[in-house]
Amino acid sequence: MKIAHSEINYFETLDDYIKIHLLGKKPILTLMSMKTLQSKLPSEKFIRVHRSFVVPIHKIQSVRGKMIDLGFSEIPIGKSYEADFFKMYLKEGY
Repeated sequence: MKIAHSEINYFETLDDYIKIHLLGKKPILTLMSMKTLQSKLPSEKFIRVHRSFVVPIHKIQSVRGKMIDLGFSEIPIGKSYEADFFKMYLKEGY
């Protein structure tokens, strides 16, 4: 399945499935592990922020505490992903 990166709002894990939240469309469920998903995504465009979430870096509107505001949804930042996320966030100049 081919989906343009610009159409992706975020990815969410549901047991053995990945729920792909899309811009203006119904989410798609696909049988895939988060590890496999991450291996298929460009690391300069997407970041894992929680054991259950991967977000497109360019869609991050703001960060308040341990929550990422995407403008249309808020995503939690998991404790084990905090350091890498904030390192990227500061490096990108957000």
